[in-house]
Amino acid sequence: MTQGPGSITFEHLWCELAPQVLGSVMRRFGDFAAAEDAVQEALLAAAMQWPREGVPDHPRG
Repeated sequence: MTQGPGSITFEHLWCELAPQVLGSVMRRFGDFAAAEDAVQEALLAAAMQWPREGVPDHPRG
């Protein structure tokens, strides 16, 4: 996990990756409401975990 001076902020990752992840989940499962719920839950978990443990090397995963 990486986080330090010059690291990308959580907010930047959220804005950049959330639409990409939502699109991927939507294409995979075909249910927008369920995909949106899943992505929101993942983002909530990241918002709680990443400040303590740092942003993972591959946050999109």
